[in-house]
Amino acid sequence: MGKNIQSLFREMSVSDFFFIVVAIANVILLTYLGYGNYQNADKVAATQDRGEAIITWFSELAGKLEANEPIQPAACRPNDEDSKFIKGAKVNHWKDCVEALFAAKGPFESYTNLLKSDGLVYSMKCNRKDLLTSGSFIFEKMTINPAGPPGISPLEPGEKLISGLNIRLSVCDTGYYLVKIGEFKL
Repeated sequence: MGKNIQSLFREMSVSDFFFIVVAIANVILLTYLGYGNYQNADKVAATQDRGEAIITWFSELAGKLEANEPIQPAACRPNDEDSKFIKGAKVNHWKDCVEALFAAKGPFESYTNLLKSDGLVYSMKCNRKDLLTSGSFIFEKMTINPAGPPGISPLEPGEKLISGLNIRLSVCDTGYYLVKIGEFKL
């Protein structure tokens, strides 16, 4: 058998050796890239699970509002539609709420960007020009349209938190596309 292998290699030309080397290099490269993509997909799935926990928290917030229970953080308490016109009524803004959620002692303080260690945990939009938005949560305001699909716009930091505000939560994946997680209502 050893002589058969030796005779096989003697009859191979340089182009045959080159082809074998390139084929082995391709297999190694595909394995490496496939494993990297698998790890990134696993991180996006873990971020989606975290996003579902955020949606659950906001769903429980609605129950606490109905039961008139205290809410922590207080910056996430929405005002009633009627109270926004009352003079002197304190109105909470989205920026204060989202910062309180992910700040120290907030319910999601342990959440980090799983795709980029130095990336943002949340951002206004998924932006290819800002590489740190990959892996971040994206909160979007949904405006109900009776004639068709809802209008979607970034949730601005100065947005007033009013009861009934519809919000969609997504995650920015590695290709800077939105992966929708779910929707909730304040």
